[in-house]
Amino acid sequence: MTTTTTMTKLTTNQVYGKLKVTDFSVFAKPGKNKGARGQLLETVLGVPNSSDLKDLEDGEIKTFTVGESIAATQLKHCLSEIIEDSVSFDDSKVGQKLKQTLYVAFTRENDYVGCAILNEETHPEHYQELREDYEYICEQIRTAFDTETELNTITGPNGLLQIRTKASKTNGRYVPLTFAGVTLKDKGMAFYLCGQFGRNLF
Repeated sequence: MTTTTTMTKLTTNQVYGKLKVTDFSVFAKPGKNKGARGQLLETVLGVPNSSDLKDLEDGEIKTFTVGESIAATQLKHCLSEIIEDSVSFDDSKVGQKLKQTLYVAFTRENDYVGCAILNEETHPEHYQELREDYEYICEQIRTAFDTETELNTITGPNGLLQIRTKASKTNGRYVPLTFAGVTLKDKGMAFYLCGQFGRNLF
């Protein structure tokens, strides 16, 4: 009989403290696979690699390349709460994932730049802008659903949050983004933080 032990998750502050004293030069640079960098970081910091909504006890880690957009979550997971339930940003999957986030920045050459923790207490303006962008995007998604119009890239008015395609082929083809019988896109989409956000952060 096998017993599974649940690993205690670290807090964002614990990970932030570890990052401040980690010498990244001793680790091999991850390759082209963007996920490899996150996995390296999780290994270095002792953060279990899981499919949970949040990486940490009280938040999320997002590794990114300065100047590039940062994936938040797949749109398909959010469609019912956007279209059927009109869930507020704070209660939405996007809002929950970004509620308290430790951003870890790297250059295009995979050199460590720095890290920062963002939450509503420390960065209220950022979260107000996220909220406005989210509501704007959701309104556009509901309109596309009601009129059965194809979704394209939509960026919020503050240029912070956007949806755009994020998909890989399954058996040689893309899986369409559909909800309640309506095809919204011929492939998957996701919520992203725009590239300018990371540049402004560091």
